[in-house]
Amino acid sequence: MDKLAVNVDGKYVGDIIKENNEYIFDYVSERDDDFVSLIMPVRSKNYIHNKLHPIFEMHLPEGYLLSIIKKHFSKILKTDDFGLLKVMSSSIKGRLSYTIDAGTKDDTLYLEDLLHPKSEKLFDELVSRFALNSALSGVQPKVLATIRNKATLKFDDYIVKSWGQEYKELALNEYYCMQIVKGADIPVPEFFISDDEKLFIMKRFDIVEDNKYLGFEDMCVLQGKQRDDKYDGTYEQIAKTIKIFVSNKHKKTSFKNFFKMTIINFLVQNGDAHLKNFGLVYDGTKDISLAPAYDVVCTTLYIKDDIPALHLLGSKKWWDKKYLLRFGVQSCELTQSEANSCFDICVDSLAKVLKDIKQRELKEQDKDKKEILEKLIERFKQNAN
Repeated sequence: MDKLAVNVDGKYVGDIIKENNEYIFDYVSERDDDFVSLIMPVRSKNYIHNKLHPIFEMHLPEGYLLSIIKKHFSKILKTDDFGLLKVMSSSIKGRLSYTIDAGTKDDTLYLEDLLHPKSEKLFDELVSRFALNSALSGVQPKVLATIRNKATLKFDDYIVKSWGQEYKELALNEYYCMQIVKGADIPVPEFFISDDEKLFIMKRFDIVEDNKYLGFEDMCVLQGKQRDDKYDGTYEQIAKTIKIFVSNKHKKTSFKNFFKMTIINFLVQNGDAHLKNFGLVYDGTKDISLAPAYDVVCTTLYIKDDIPALHLLGSKKWWDKKYLLRFGVQSCELTQSEANSCFDICVDSLAKVLKDIKQRELKEQDKDKKEILEKLIERFKQNAN
């Protein structure tokens, strides 16, 4: 039997137990507010799964980080899901945690170091320093780093992303796509791009004042699915999840923002908008809302015939305005007027960012950057009218 204690807001509430190839979560708390997941309310009966429960699996790395950790630690520890959770547990910070926070790191790194890098190997240095602290999903090279702001002297957590040769200038791609999202009045985390445009940097959005952590659960968790099922879903199912869980006071705004996220994913052709790239944040069961938008890129720059990650209206195809408006009215509880207004806001934002990209492309000297900018212009101009 293998066991790991689980805390909510720093308080011990239960244990994850692995026994006979089963994963068991047992609450020791009887308080309703001590729930570990919106789909796992406090109860006396154990939660038994044949795989790690989705809320705990959400904290595990994927892709690049997973390969790095397995490469360096497979000889000295079990690198199955439970083994990974145990070895990373002391570094997982949020509403949900597994050990008491050990305190601030001594090896101070400043935000300016990321924005104005002096070393071409900065990302490799970040990985070597923070890999085991980075409970991040997704296949893109990324790391969670604790960074100090020289102006405020506060420590904050930032997600720092890099890219490989198969996805050239991905940071530039994501930066402009996120500018479109931000311009459409969709909540987004604070984000930056480094001077050399090799790093895309985004602040964690589940931390509020006084280092209080909000609860966060992605749509895989909320729909009771494992991470490998992140492409097995529909936009309609996400809308239903919003309807079920989001608090009434946030429901209209959450539906509008989700609909605008959907529109932009189709306008920019983001073929990786899967279930783990949408989620809910909450401060208790009476204050649940849609999480800010994140991980928005134009994937057809790299995969010419890429298709949407999720089904919409029964198909994985790039639907046009008529069908997207139908989805807004039928599934997102919007009026025809509200749906049209959301669509116009997204198109206007796309047009403004497209103008910036065109101006930038005229002056760009770097071959790879110029190529990506030209491709973005080609993709975006057909939808910016």
